[in-house]
Amino acid sequence: MENREIYKQKIEAQMHEWSAKLDVLKAKSEKLTLSKKVDMQRHVDALHDKLGVVKGKFDSLGEATEEQWEGVVTGLDHAWSEVKGAAEGAYDALKAHTKN
Repeated sequence: MENREIYKQKIEAQMHEWSAKLDVLKAKSEKLTLSKKVDMQRHVDALHDKLGVVKGKFDSLGEATEEQWEGVVTGLDHAWSEVKGAAEGAYDALKAHTKN
């Protein structure tokens, strides 16, 4: 059980961290020109959606039985991979938009 609690705390901390990073991306996007802002909004929305999936899967951790635990963790880890991919895309787009 202790490992479950540690995993849940780790995921919760990551969700807070990524939510803060999303807020930073939104704030930086607001400073761009309109066309660049529109492009960035697409990336920000994708990241926001992926974080929503993670939050939903996180909520299911507390309800998971011993038999369900591994499957829930696997799904959550996969969702984090998608968050990281969306975040990389958003940060790459932001860098490209702020170079010019």
